Amino acid sequence: MNKETVEVIDRELLTDRDYVSPGLEIIKPDKCFPNMIVEDTSASDWPYLRREIPHNWYVDQRNNYVGFLSRDEANIVYNTALKFRGKRALEIGCWYGWSACHIALAGVELDVIDPLLAKEDIYESVTNSLQCAGVMDLVNLVIGYSPQKVEELAQQLQRKWSFFFIDGSHDAPSPLNDAIICEQLAQTDALILFHDLNSPDVAQGLDYLKQKGWNTMIYQTMQIMGVAWRGNIEPVQHQPDPKVNWNLPEHLPNYSVSNLSADLVKEFLEIVTAIRPYTLLGEARLFSLYSLAKKVCIEDIPGNFVECGSYKGGAAALLAFVIKRYSLRPRLLYACDTFAGMPDPSEVDIYNGIPANLTGFGVGALKAPIAENIKSICKLLNVEDIVVPVKGLFAETLPQYKSEIGNIALLHADGDWYESTMDIFNTLYDSVVPNGLIQVDDYGYWDGCKKALHDFERLRGEQFNLHRIDYTAVWFKKGNFLPN
Repeated sequence: MNKETVEVIDRELLTDRDYVSPGLEIIKPDKCFPNMIVEDTSASDWPYLRREIPHNWYVDQRNNYVGFLSRDEANIVYNTALKFRGKRALEIGCWYGWSACHIALAGVELDVIDPLLAKEDIYESVTNSLQCAGVMDLVNLVIGYSPQKVEELAQQLQRKWSFFFIDGSHDAPSPLNDAIICEQLAQTDALILFHDLNSPDVAQGLDYLKQKGWNTMIYQTMQIMGVAWRGNIEPVQHQPDPKVNWNLPEHLPNYSVSNLSADLVKEFLEIVTAIRPYTLLGEARLFSLYSLAKKVCIEDIPGNFVECGSYKGGAAALLAFVIKRYSLRPRLLYACDTFAGMPDPSEVDIYNGIPANLTGFGVGALKAPIAENIKSICKLLNVEDIVVPVKGLFAETLPQYKSEIGNIALLHADGDWYESTMDIFNTLYDSVVPNGLIQVDDYGYWDGCKKALHDFERLRGEQFNLHRIDYTAVWFKKGNFLPN
């Protein structure tokens, strides 16, 4: 799985009836589903289909009475799965593979259980779609019924799972039984996602996990999704389509609904639109930076902001915008970069077995002269006065500027390489104040970045409590450690 496999799109390319919550990466693997069409909801007689929701209802034209996940739901699944990249996931019920494709594109190792895979045409169609998406090697298709087949598979492979997507039989007692077996086979840090909670029978599964002490929440989507989680994992945040007059059915009382404020979303999307030509960061990572920066400002955590690895300056401008809008004290944003291209990587700077210099992102890549890039976007957002570009190699500039920078409330480490990341942490970590926030961009992409972070942990005798943002980025709070 690599960046090129996933067809990430800008939300401006969505139709009005294909809403996706802000803060989510958006993928659109439609080319791998040539039989997918938009259907009128009257084609289904299922009583729990929310026909009043004005979002596209996708189906396979060969069996047009059963729907796929809506665009919003599919991207909730994808963005959730991104947090579990490289770990094991289980899907119960895949139909024609639309949801399985989104899960596998996130880079998890996916087991799929569905009795309908016994039908040759469905099995072939699912396989073709997954091959088209380039993820067939990550997926194990299993014919059978849950929960019996789940238990059998777990025993056969000595397996537990970290992420579960339950979208099997919607009739009692199946959803409850699915939840029971998934809880038994869940890792300590785990998340279970449900589709079609508009059905009371499906809601029994989420009710069970809530009674068992799991954290729970609802996503207001076309068919209502539910999430249960425990341990060191967080669900994605979601804003229901503000154009829809949402309601909850009577069988879902006392559940919190994920709901970002409309003002926050409007502001974030306006910033992203402005900075998009000046950053390579995806929407999930930008939203994380926006949220962390706002948290620092509102909680008045003392210190300046520092970004190491600024490229064209889009993320730096975003952080500076938040400072200017929300900070209760004067702060500066130090944007550190060579601005002349990437330095030489080392032998440990590898992506997916490929040395950095052979990936197209090696030495000399990402050159971005200050005047026409970071200066330009900072002027556009009117934050020039609080952004300090620092040009040069981290090993040379960070020690020189450390005293001037002083206390650090937020550190964005986007150095890519092992040596660059070690330079950032060796020089600046002690300047990060207690409860200061640190986001590391390439932890899940470059082997060198991950190794540097863990090598630094060992040097300090600490174990950071890392929170996954997407397939590559993580963030943590200084002083919030995992127990040894």
